[in-house]
Amino acid sequence: MNPKLRSAMLIAGVVVLIHLALWGPWPTLAVQSFKQWLTGIGEVLAIVPAVLILIGLFDVWVPKEVVERGLGPASGLRGILFAILLGTGAAGPIYAAFPIGLSLREKGARTANLVIFLGVWATIKLPMLMMESAFLGTRFAMLRLAITLPGIIMCGFVMEFLDPKPSTEPAFLIRE
Repeated sequence: MNPKLRSAMLIAGVVVLIHLALWGPWPTLAVQSFKQWLTGIGEVLAIVPAVLILIGLFDVWVPKEVVERGLGPASGLRGILFAILLGTGAAGPIYAAFPIGLSLREKGARTANLVIFLGVWATIKLPMLMMESAFLGTRFAMLRLAITLPGIIMCGFVMEFLDPKPSTEPAFLIRE
């Protein structure tokens, strides 16, 4: 059996066992939790195929040189701004960003720019900023942006310092 499939089945089995263990003392909680888990799996399965199709198109249509020039080690400030722009314009949950990040990494994106892209995707998407401004006020949204963005950029460079030559192979495929 494929090791990735085996580990996914193991995790799903552990989750089911946890729900069964909850059944005795808290049957209502177990049922609600299990329904939420199934709903979450359904949401992921609804999004992942579209993301994988987009990744396939990205791999075919965007040459490696374009990614290296825009987000690679020599991209400098332009690469940081491009990573922020890509993450800000993104739509969808953060788990959709990880396959995109892997594809960018395989095409030569710098680690700092990749972390900045993921951090911005998670915290500073344009629709989220507009909703935040509408409900909490523009001053609050701009203050949070002013605090969050430097932190994301700093995290990108710290990550690059800690992992200067990252593997392009996903961690779950690396065997030691």
